[in-house]
Amino acid sequence: MKKLIYLFSILISLNSCEKSNINPENFNSDFNPGNLNTDFNQKILDGYFVTSIAFDHQGNAWIGTFKQGLIKYNSNGTTVYNSSNSIISDTSVIHDIAVDSEDNIWISCEGLIKYNGNDFIQYNSTNTPIPEDFVESIAVDSKNNIWFTSCRFRQGGIVKYDGLNWTVYTPDNSDLPVNFVKSIAIDNNDNVWLALSEIVNDSYLVRISNSHWTIYTSDDLGFSPYYFGNIQINSNNHLCGAIDYSLSSTFYNNGPQVFMFDGSTTKQLQCDSISNIRSITVDKENNIWCISYGGYAVFDGENWTIDNSSFKEHSIFAIEQAMDNIIWIGTGNGIYLND
Repeated sequence: MKKLIYLFSILISLNSCEKSNINPENFNSDFNPGNLNTDFNQKILDGYFVTSIAFDHQGNAWIGTFKQGLIKYNSNGTTVYNSSNSIISDTSVIHDIAVDSEDNIWISCEGLIKYNGNDFIQYNSTNTPIPEDFVESIAVDSKNNIWFTSCRFRQGGIVKYDGLNWTVYTPDNSDLPVNFVKSIAIDNNDNVWLALSEIVNDSYLVRISNSHWTIYTSDDLGFSPYYFGNIQINSNNHLCGAIDYSLSSTFYNNGPQVFMFDGSTTKQLQCDSISNIRSITVDKENNIWCISYGGYAVFDGENWTIDNSSFKEHSIFAIEQAMDNIIWIGTGNGIYLND
């Protein structure tokens, strides 16, 4: 009988610990509700299929497209870089763009491309140790180290490039639990965060702090992520991430679509039971903007604002905030601004 009571008390303790990892109150201060502008009444770059957006320190927008090149956009005009004036192929799909402190533009496509304002330089498996010529996510730390994914299913991993040296991390030579890294983010302390999802219901977060690796499993998060989208860091240094259910065969899901994690506790968010949140961006007010196949959803800390109709015809593939706080929505037919 004493053994049964002991086991029962352990189960209660474990259950309490798991519940304490869900929706902690300490995340409430991240938000400042009531400052949303969802009036996207201005459109630019009509006809372009936009896949990624980034901004340099001069305020220029750098826009990746689906087989339509790289676009530099500002109030003075538009420049398109494609096979006619650069090394960017007409078949290139630009998945991500990052800008370092010197305003070098780093482009992910079939390998990694750097644009320094004058020249394009391509890095791939033929001229570097990059293991796979599929780059989906790029992040830059405070020392201008370029961290990027270079992986496929059970192949490759991530790469760090410091301008001279290439360091490749795979499960064979590091603590990386699986090969496929979905997204990379750098926090305010220069820690490198990785979201890994090689198969559904088997996802990990990894934090690299100098040479120390910390692996977070579903036990640490307090729930089992179905499949990661991307991850970003908010102004309070909390990690925010998307949970993508698009690989599921069911129409409805009852799991979280977005989560927040501070290294020890997790907050789970769900806007509805049908949206497949592919990626997120966090604005300067820490509002979380989510991309779904039919439109977008944004969480301000208290309420969700959901628009599944305005952009349904062309769908949304990128959301980013410019230096002047304007939100840019990249669709299959141009960009919309809440200006």
